[in-house]
Amino acid sequence: MWYCLAYDRGLSFPKNKHGNDNLEQQAQALFKAWFVDFEPFRDGEFVNSVLGSTPKELPITYIENIPHNIESGKRPKGGATLIGVPSIGAENIKGLGYYDYSKTKYIPEEYAQTIKKGKINGYELLIYKDGGKPGYFIPNFTIFGEGFPFNEMYINEHVFLLDLMDCGYNVFAYFYMQTPYIMNQLNSIGGKAAIPGINTKDVECLPIYSNESPYVKKFGEIVLPFIKTILSNSLENAKQAKVRDTLLPKLMSGELKINEIETEK
Repeated sequence: MWYCLAYDRGLSFPKNKHGNDNLEQQAQALFKAWFVDFEPFRDGEFVNSVLGSTPKELPITYIENIPHNIESGKRPKGGATLIGVPSIGAENIKGLGYYDYSKTKYIPEEYAQTIKKGKINGYELLIYKDGGKPGYFIPNFTIFGEGFPFNEMYINEHVFLLDLMDCGYNVFAYFYMQTPYIMNQLNSIGGKAAIPGINTKDVECLPIYSNESPYVKKFGEIVLPFIKTILSNSLENAKQAKVRDTLLPKLMSGELKINEIETEK
């Protein structure tokens, strides 16, 4: 095991990564079947809507018209610090189970206690808010939780936290936001700004399938455990990576022998 970890970083923790990929693919397949191909509704009535021809049984609302909270964070004057409470930036909004710990920035603990917005409690939808080249904006999303990537963390001013007041609905929104209509909307709006990005109103004006739909609720019930497993696996991967990165230099230098690791175990 340690031989593989020492000599092939790219193959580290394949079981967890494969499991995560498989779970997300299952969730994507279910979402496509129900909310893109409309398989459960094929024999029902369809209506013209802002999203095209959609099932009458699948009502559409707007984020601004449903219970929700959307907020961004901030950093103190002078910017981030080297220690303190993790401050999550847009560079780490890259999809489920992804986090680059080498890019972590921090805010002072005392400062974190004074800010009223931007705290990640877990299972909110995180949205890439702004940044990038002029005229070019590609939205990205993620969900954190289960201690991944940190137990306590805040977003900075380049990230939106959107909470639809229901973890299952937030999970539904994660997949829904990546549909072509929503991606094109955000891409078009965000690319027009001098500094590419979107604002609160841009998000609140987006249409979304109502959580009153039994299928939307059922999707959340089915997929939420998948997301919990993905996040738990990602946390375990991070812990193993930390151990690996601590031991690898000692192994390479000869300071630590493999049989010593086995003895400690």
